[in-house]
Order: sequence, then structure tokens, then C-alpha cells
Amino acid sequence: MFGRALMYGASWNYERMQNLGFLYMMVPALRRVYGSKDKDEMATAMKRHLEFFNTHQTAAPFIGGVAAAMEEEEGNEAGSAISGIKVGLMGPLAGVGDSLIWLTLVPICFSIGASYSQEGGLIGVLLALLLINIINVPLKFFGLKFGYSSGSKFIQESAARGTLDKITSMATALGLVLVGGLIPMMVSVTFGLSFTQGDLTVSLQEILTNLLPGVVPMLLTLAMCKLVRKGKSPVVLIVCVLIAAVLLTMCGVLTTA
Repeated sequence: MFGRALMYGASWNYERMQNLGFLYMMVPALRRVYGSKDKDEMATAMKRHLEFFNTHQTAAPFIGGVAAAMEEEEGNEAGSAISGIKVGLMGPLAGVGDSLIWLTLVPICFSIGASYSQEGGLIGVLLALLLINIINVPLKFFGLKFGYSSGSKFIQESAARGTLDKITSMATALGLVLVGGLIPMMVSVTFGLSFTQGDLTVSLQEILTNLLPGVVPMLLTLAMCKLVRKGKSPVVLIVCVLIAAVLLTMCGVLTTA
């Protein structure tokens, strides 16, 4: 199941989203449970796991482990309960997965990788992928094992205590802090304007660096975030920033130095 879980996101459809990937992951467990029984039992179980399913890819093995344990314990007699636990888990765990992986791990790892590829080369990309999968792959493996052994009990206790909501909030806050701290490294705005008074030459960039270091990249990033939230296309914003940067550099307002 773990090997198949790595291919979980390879098949999508607009009607039932990730149901084919989830069934593909569940087939080894279903074969073990129903392999020696009537083929109709196996077909019933497979049809059940073709129902609508959509969650974060890292969380899917955990849900698969819970479903496999329930299949093993009660089989098709617990068909509605198995479907119910899948529906109940896929929403909350999608939120946790998005917070921990998409909004925290991926931006941090690719920001680190991008810093190593500023001069070109693939080392930054390889480093980012390595850092992500050092965490992501073990999460899938141990999530599957934990879901199979005690997943349903853990979810019930976590829901009662509000643990999942706390984890989501803390992960989101951590991701915002870390990504915000990387803004001065990844966003560079250097002014080329300078003022001369007699023998004294004052650079606007030196003044900003000494008084408010990193404030221009921060303001630019916040402006882009606000525009994106208002529905502006990120691609259009990127093109506009590129054009503005070229024009301002030609006019001497900005510099590449």
C-alpha cells in the first residue's frame, strides 16, 4: 500500500477527484481481506472505494490505513461506516496537510532551493526536492502504519480535544513567519538614485539600508499579496513587475548592481 501511495496523485477526474488513486492504494489490502472469498465481495469493496474522495496526498495513506483496518475487522458489513470515516477524515486532514505541506514545507524548501540557484544550475531544485521528500515520504509511510494500528481512535480523541485545529493554526503561523523571514533574501530592489552636494554623494539605497533594511522588498511583497487577494492574475502581475523593473532600470531609478 505504501508503494502505491506514492502514485496516489497520478490519476484525477472531475467527477470523483482522487477515487481511482485511493482504490489503487487500497487494492493490496482488499486482496488480502477478500482474496479467498467470493469475487462479489471483492467487487463490492472496490466499488465502495470508487466513491468520491479528495484529500491532501500526504494524508491519504493515513486514511487508507484506517480503511484497511476496518475492512479487515468487519469487511463489507461495515461498508457504510468505512465510507463515513473516509468522508469524515478527508476534510480535516486536507486542511492539516495543506497547512503543513503546501503552506509550510513546500515554500520553505523551495525558497531555500531558489537561494542556491540564483546563479543558475539545478542544485537548488535538487536540494528542494530532497528536503521535501525527506519529510514527506516518511510522513506517508508512518501515517499509513499509524492509521492502520490506531487511526480511528486517534481521530476521535483529537476531534474531541480540538488538537487538529491547534496543529493547523500553529503550522500556518510557523509557515508565515519563516516565509516572511525569507522575503529579503528572495526579493531584491536596489535603487540607483544618488544625490550630490559638493564633495558629498548620498545614495538612496544606502539610506534605506541603514534606516529601514528590507522594507522595500517587504512592501512590494505585501502589495503583490493584496493584489492577488483582490483577484488579480499572478501571471499578469509578474509580467507587470518585469516591465516596470526594465523601464525603471533604463531610467536609472533602479540598478542591477
